[in-house]
Amino acid sequence: MNKDIIGIFGGTGFLGLELVSVLSKSGFQVKVFSRNASEEKSINLMGELGQVTTFSGNINDPKKVERFIEGCDIVINLVALFFEYGSQNFKNIHVEAPIQIAKISKKYKVKQLIHISDRWADENSISKSSKSRGIAEKRIKEIFDKTTIVRLDVLFGKNDGLFFRFGKIIQLLPMIPLPKESKAIFSPLFVKDAAHAIDKIVKNKIFHGKLFELFGPKSYSWEELMIFFKKNIQSKVFLTKVPITLLSLPALFFSFFPNPLITIDQLRRFKVRVEYDKKNLTMEDLLIKTSSIETEMPKYLKKF
Repeated sequence: MNKDIIGIFGGTGFLGLELVSVLSKSGFQVKVFSRNASEEKSINLMGELGQVTTFSGNINDPKKVERFIEGCDIVINLVALFFEYGSQNFKNIHVEAPIQIAKISKKYKVKQLIHISDRWADENSISKSSKSRGIAEKRIKEIFDKTTIVRLDVLFGKNDGLFFRFGKIIQLLPMIPLPKESKAIFSPLFVKDAAHAIDKIVKNKIFHGKLFELFGPKSYSWEELMIFFKKNIQSKVFLTKVPITLLSLPALFFSFFPNPLITIDQLRRFKVRVEYDKKNLTMEDLLIKTSSIETEMPKYLKKF
């Protein structure tokens, strides 16, 4: 077994569970920090007996974060917020928490800090989420200069927040709005490919401190993604083009619910087109051949 201990913040999420599985198979001792880690019983069954342990806590609690990082050789931060609700906001989750993790990681001289970010990260973005991600990247690198930044495109796979989310929504409302003026282009990345990429980054020192931009093999507009979704499900669903300004009204209404269908900030992201920066490393540099939605998703979507 590898002697290095890896601490993962957000290890019970969609990518987190896949990553814990991959890293434990690679022989690492894995510690998982999550708000409700004890509720994810399957995570303790990964790897050999005692190889994966869990720690419940609030990522904005400095004492608990420090207690978790102490003893870790490698720290990975996966924690992300897709919408703001109550005390959970982009500032404390995307900015303050990563800064705290970076400071404590530096204090305990961890070998490697990997910060999982977003391809839309930009401190000058019109999106609050993307702006907070961009600010975090800059601040973390100032604190812990050898931080590895990994920007991910939208992830797909079983139980994802993309196709599976809409699969549940259409059972109540068989209509998906298509933002009319959308400029956004998505290159969905298979969650298993993302996990294997992080595993390779952990193992290879030449990648430490680099900036990665990881995305899948094909690019799609939002409309193309939803057409693919419609073709591969059993249910009847209507795709309706709606101006972004009109979608702002229901988005404002949904923002008062704990799990909104759409938010104002998500609409802002549709107005931004992400271009690949050739200075950043990609899946090709990791020698990983990525899977497409056409290959992986039809077997899952036929249940809807």
